[in-house]
Amino acid sequence: MNASPTSSPPATSARALWPWLLLLVCLIAAAGWLLAYFAQETPPLAAPQAATALTGGVVARMDSPVFRYSPGWRISAQGADPREPDNPWTEPSGRVTFAYRGRDLALQLAVGAYWGYIYVTVDGAPANRLARIPGNTDSQGLPAGYRPLLAPERQTDAGPAAVWTPVHRAADDGPHEVVVEVWRSWGQIPLRAVAVDALPAASLPLWPVAVALLVGLWGLYFGWRTSTRPVRMGRIWTWADGLAVVHGRLSRFFAVRRRLLLFWSTALLMVAAGVVFAGWPATDAGLALLILLGLLRPELWAAALLFGLPFYLHPLPILPGRALNLIEIGVWGGLVILASHRSILYCRGVEAHRREEEAAPLPTPHTIRNSFPTARSPISDLQSLLFFLLLSLALVSALAAQQTGVALREWRTLFLAAGGFALLLGGTVALSDGRKRSQRVLVAAWLAGGTVVALVALWQFVSGSMIIQAEGVTRVRGLYGSPNNLALYLERTLAVGIGDWGLGIGDWGLGIPNCVNRRVYGLRHTPYAILLLPQLLALVLTFSKGALFLGIPAMLLVLAVGGAVALARRGQSRRFLWWLAAIGAAVVVGVLPFWGTDRFRLLFDLGAGTTGGLRLNLWRSAWAMALDHPWLGVGPDNFLYAYRSGYILPAAWQDPSLNHPHNFVLDWWTRLGLPGLLLAAFWLGTGVRRLWRGLQAGEDAPLALGCLAAIAAALAHGLIDASYALPDLMLVWVFLLHTTNADLPMVADEEE
Repeated sequence: MNASPTSSPPATSARALWPWLLLLVCLIAAAGWLLAYFAQETPPLAAPQAATALTGGVVARMDSPVFRYSPGWRISAQGADPREPDNPWTEPSGRVTFAYRGRDLALQLAVGAYWGYIYVTVDGAPANRLARIPGNTDSQGLPAGYRPLLAPERQTDAGPAAVWTPVHRAADDGPHEVVVEVWRSWGQIPLRAVAVDALPAASLPLWPVAVALLVGLWGLYFGWRTSTRPVRMGRIWTWADGLAVVHGRLSRFFAVRRRLLLFWSTALLMVAAGVVFAGWPATDAGLALLILLGLLRPELWAAALLFGLPFYLHPLPILPGRALNLIEIGVWGGLVILASHRSILYCRGVEAHRREEEAAPLPTPHTIRNSFPTARSPISDLQSLLFFLLLSLALVSALAAQQTGVALREWRTLFLAAGGFALLLGGTVALSDGRKRSQRVLVAAWLAGGTVVALVALWQFVSGSMIIQAEGVTRVRGLYGSPNNLALYLERTLAVGIGDWGLGIGDWGLGIPNCVNRRVYGLRHTPYAILLLPQLLALVLTFSKGALFLGIPAMLLVLAVGGAVALARRGQSRRFLWWLAAIGAAVVVGVLPFWGTDRFRLLFDLGAGTTGGLRLNLWRSAWAMALDHPWLGVGPDNFLYAYRSGYILPAAWQDPSLNHPHNFVLDWWTRLGLPGLLLAAFWLGTGVRRLWRGLQAGEDAPLALGCLAAIAAALAHGLIDASYALPDLMLVWVFLLHTTNADLPMVADEEE
């Protein structure tokens, strides 16, 4: 029997095989590198000996005659300890000079939980393997290589730890004249030994393994994406038919939105009660109810996660003595729920968008298997591609970091969780009954969470509990550790809320009648609009200078410009702009009574020890760090260790435990290198362009306006503070840039 002329057997072509061949090659390369990595052996360094000359291969004790000391040093075979000067803040503790022949010079330094630092010059120039920060000179006013000795994580019970530190790499064998200037550090024996061309060669890094695997996986992904073969799914479980029947009945029961809202709110209250009273049964019951609701409508699980973001620092107790992180259970649990929901829809005979159950009978499993649609790629646009490339680069940078364990932990909790949330967000909206309704539910839940944490902050202000008294003002912090963290969160929720409120969203699909809305001065007031007032008040009471002088002005400016554009296209009144002016005036009036306090009186004081002076010195150090690590940065969550043990300036000694550079440009660069900064810029630029087009088109104008204003506030505030590198803020960035994804399938909302 001849084959049908319209059908042909599947052909195996080079186009179909190349992704698998690339993956195989990459796996072989990664395996070979791993074998070499674990097979390498580091030869032990020779013990320091008394030396009469410093030449190649020599490891010299500090009591060797080749070293010339300034007066007051205590010298022994253990090392050299300087004297305590009369004024340790303005003069060094001691100076050591010596000459050597060779290329690579290293010092064995004692690092630990004490404040001290050294300057090193070689042949009158700064030692080139130490930090070289413009303006940071030694006691002679000469530029020099710089190295702090503060490293609390290396402190041992016996005292500071001896660490070999490469200092200089010369272009010839010399001789070279070296001057080591030691500040403070008396009693710690900071100098232990000197080595010339004696340190073993650097060991193989681990990050090329990640590069090889990522190249293979990305190639496989693009090869799969270009495939036109439909997804064919067999019978999933033997009990799938019964599950589909139960799912259909529950869907009909929760078809009433007020009933759905009641159960969703009850589940949140149960989880909150479990957290507050440390009662794991209540938490488990609330999570179980949320899982049930998520299987019916995945946006309800995602909405619960967005609602709880400002409370992520408080774990969820699930068993006696066991608790889970809110963000991780929300993201990964949400992806499992989303996959289960998709499978249930498959069993019910639903394609990409759900059919009404009364419209047609359920098809047979055979029909479903052969008619299931082609799977939609989770990376379907340039913006998502840039974001997941950024996550891949973050993994490579984490494996290249000095503190690899710390870096991998942040990659998992910050970058990988954000990637999972992007998949959860895109899948939730794609599988919902209607994109616009799903967006309304997600945004309303997120804003409600911001209002709740704002109410907590206002209660703190009234009751006087959990507040921070600083520089003459009372600062609220909600459930965060710092008022600045609360301000960074609230300025984002407030911006989106004002944008939606001003351009008139109407009913948010939460079971609240449309008749509640009222027209007031040309603005459509939604039921949650009055809940923005606590957010504004709490934001002011954080007394965050970044929010008050950068974030809020940037937010209002974008709201005014974008609102004028959107209202002009709609032909509506521009009275909304007057409301923005009123909000700005209210903020100014709220701050004026406190203008004479130290919080604002010293705003432009850049002297030593002030907030402004410390911030400037921090940026100088971060800039030098970025230039020294241009390609992969220092790694996720490694800024703290690189800063206080390598780049902190003497004038900034009061605040050594900073884990980010308080500037979003320097943060991306020092964390992931220049490629990471560029990828982040393109990711952000693509998202902003999409939002601006949505604002002009009018389809998503209110939400697009609010997101643009939130981005402006975040970037403006991020010039002097954190911008993204916190678990809640990273998820908010994904939400702002991906929730209005224009490439998602448009499905009309159901008639209520």
